[in-house]
Amino acid sequence: MKKIDFKKDKISIQNIGKQRFWFGIISGFISAITISLIINKTRELIRYLTSISEDLLTFENKELTFFNYFFVSLSTVLGLSITIWVWMGGSINKRKKHKLYKQQVRTNTQLIFWLVLFLIAQLGCLFLFLILAKNSTNYGHSINLYEDHSILFILIPIVIFAQNWFLVRLIYKTGKWIFISVFVSVITTLILYKTTTVDQNKLNDMYFTRYEKEYNYVELEKSKAKKKYGVKYNKTTIEILKQWRTQSARKQVRDIKEIFSKEGKLSIDTIILQKIIIHNHKIYSSYRYHSKSRPLNNWQYALPENILKQIMYFECDSNETKELFETLKEEIILVNKSKIELNNYEIYERINNLEPKVNIELVKQLIRVSDSLKSLKKYSELNKLLPEIKNVP
Repeated sequence: MKKIDFKKDKISIQNIGKQRFWFGIISGFISAITISLIINKTRELIRYLTSISEDLLTFENKELTFFNYFFVSLSTVLGLSITIWVWMGGSINKRKKHKLYKQQVRTNTQLIFWLVLFLIAQLGCLFLFLILAKNSTNYGHSINLYEDHSILFILIPIVIFAQNWFLVRLIYKTGKWIFISVFVSVITTLILYKTTTVDQNKLNDMYFTRYEKEYNYVELEKSKAKKKYGVKYNKTTIEILKQWRTQSARKQVRDIKEIFSKEGKLSIDTIILQKIIIHNHKIYSSYRYHSKSRPLNNWQYALPENILKQIMYFECDSNETKELFETLKEEIILVNKSKIELNNYEIYERINNLEPKVNIELVKQLIRVSDSLKSLKKYSELNKLLPEIKNVP
């Protein structure tokens, strides 16, 4: 009877083939570099494309570092898949089932390799589509992958690494090769992190330069409020003030408008926030609905009459009154550079921030409020703050 040998050989350069061994190492390393560069460059491209019409997606330092390491470690284990795929393509088959097992290993490593790349590409395209789609900016309420699912991103490279070597063990005894490959993979990950990671500060600086005046105004008013009135804004409030189209930013604009429409005195910090929002021309809706019954519905800030109502709550020499006059001043400046709409018609229109529009009814209301204040002698000094309303139909 023929004796069947079930013993597996130890994996070695001799069994793999010296030329094939080094070709696999070089192929895997080049693949890892290429994948890491493509992922990092594509990620910056997506950030750039979204910044054209939406807020730039930014990360905290620890979150950015975490995902940078994830992508380079993922690239490293995918490079290992290519290395093993090359190694298992040798023609040395000492056992009858070697050829079959090697084909299985090559098939599975390629399946893992292309499946992971496909999922990354799909997620990138989906993310870009959702961000660029109309009314889909959800940074303010998006899932925090770093805080909620960080363990998933730690496990993915580990699972791919283990799966690659599990398949190899069908053919060879791996011995110390697994531990050696762990060490080499860590070194490769560190090298890729240093050489292929994109400096996101370049795009961040370019984006922030676009809104430099607005950001400087926010910082100026924040310092002024703290120095003159003892008002301290928390970090989140300031961050939202420097956003434009996130849900949090839109909600902030809408909430402050609603607060002004209610009865009762407002705090000076709320008044200053409204002034900043008007000055920077932030909006809560990207569309305008023209309605004959509600002509002032599209005005996204406190109505002039509501500002006047607040002025009447305070003494003429109070800090709140001065800031309310400053807020009214910002509204007049905005109206003066806006196009006046004389007709109302039932239609939706995309708002163009470069060409602000105001309804004739708002201008009339602003004129009435301005004239009312100018008729009161106690506001004679503060009235000097108010520019002349030039944009009158």
